[in-house]
Amino acid sequence: MTTSKAREFPGHSKIRKAKKMRLNRKRILFASVSVLALSLTVVLLHSFSLPPFKKKGVIHAEEICDSLGSAPDATSSLEGVLPDRATYSFNDSTPDPRTDETDISYLTSCFVTGDGEQLLSVMTEMLEYDQADDWVQETVGQFAPRASLEPFSAGDKAVASSRVSAVYVPCSSHGENRHLSVVVRLKKNREADPSELRKNLIALTKSAASHAHQAAHCEVPSKVSS
Repeated sequence: MTTSKAREFPGHSKIRKAKKMRLNRKRILFASVSVLALSLTVVLLHSFSLPPFKKKGVIHAEEICDSLGSAPDATSSLEGVLPDRATYSFNDSTPDPRTDETDISYLTSCFVTGDGEQLLSVMTEMLEYDQADDWVQETVGQFAPRASLEPFSAGDKAVASSRVSAVYVPCSSHGENRHLSVVVRLKKNREADPSELRKNLIALTKSAASHAHQAAHCEVPSKVSS
C-alpha cells in the first residue's frame, strides 16, 4: 500500500517562509510597542508623583504654625493624621490678638495645605456661652454630627471624632463665661484607624489650647493637661 504525498507547487515554500517572517515581525513590533508604552507610563507616573511613585514630603517642625503649640508634639500629631503629600505648607494668622486681661476678643487661625489642597484647619476664638453644651451644638456641631462627638477630659467641655476635635477653655474672669474655643478640623486624612486619628486630633487640640491660653493672657486656669 502506498501513501500519497501532497504535491507541492513551486513557490509554496517561499510563500510560507515569507508569511512566517511577517508574523514574527508583527510579534516583535507588538512587544516593542508594549515595552515602550510601559516605559512611558512609568516615566509619567514618576514625573507627576502618582502611585506607586508618589513622593512623600516631610513636615518640618520649624515650619508649623506657632499657634499649634509645642512644635515637636504638634509635628508628631500632624504626622498621625495628615495624608501623604509631596509638600506641606502652613499659614498662621492672628488677626485679633488679646493685649491684656480687659480685652474681650481673641482670634487666631492655622491652615495646613498639602500640594495646594487644604488638609486641616485650627480656629481659636474667644466666645461666651451660658452653657458649654450650647457651644458644642452651635460651634462644633456645624462641622460634625453631634452623635459622632465623644467627650474627652480638657477645659470646661471637650469633644472629638475622627474628623473634628474641640475644647472650650476658661480664659477670663472679666465677664461671666469668656472662654477660648479651639476647633481642629481634619479635611483630608491619612489611612488610619479612626481611634488613632481621634487620639492625634485630641493631642493637637490640647497643644493649641495650651498655647492660646498663654498667648491670650488668660488669667484663670485652663483645665488642659497634656
